[in-house]
Amino acid sequence: MSADTVKVSRGRPKTLNRDHIIDVAMRAYWQEGAAGVSVNEICRRANVSKPGLYREFKNEDGLMQAVLVAYQNQMLTPILQSLTTDAPFRETLENLVSFVTQAQDNQALPKGCLLVKMHESRMRVGAATREQIDRSHQQFLTAYEQWIERAKARGEFLADLPSQFAASYVDTQVSSALSQIARGEPHSNVKKTLLLAFSMLR
Repeated sequence: MSADTVKVSRGRPKTLNRDHIIDVAMRAYWQEGAAGVSVNEICRRANVSKPGLYREFKNEDGLMQAVLVAYQNQMLTPILQSLTTDAPFRETLENLVSFVTQAQDNQALPKGCLLVKMHESRMRVGAATREQIDRSHQQFLTAYEQWIERAKARGEFLADLPSQFAASYVDTQVSSALSQIARGEPHSNVKKTLLLAFSMLR
């Protein structure tokens, strides 16, 4: 190979760890809220320069959007998958309650749900983050509605409610429970309230 055919890379080698930054930012936003931590603080915690972070994510909005995508993939995929199984409606409903309440017993993780917290603060985040919030939220509404439709077809959903309304009802109850847990409400109380709210669906 001649010297003329050797390609020399220009500029600095890329040493930034994207996944590490997302993990640091996820915990920060989850624990302290989207408005509770600055980009400068995330850079300090992740040990990365602000220009380096912006080269990777373009801006704070791009970082938040990437964090939400990662959060859904890591934390919310199991619950979405559980809604697509052929398990009896009652069983899936009980698993949903357990997921919402028992998952919060992990002391290594912040309380509540990052998606719910972001949704509550959606007017204080950028356009890309709002779009991701709405996209993720719609995924859950669609999954709930399809789950309820399948239960109706099997004669397991007896409440006289339109599927779309029932899906919105389930989503509201789950979001409310996660918000209560984030505020420090005892898990046992939240579980009792959630089971009572869902009793009309069984």
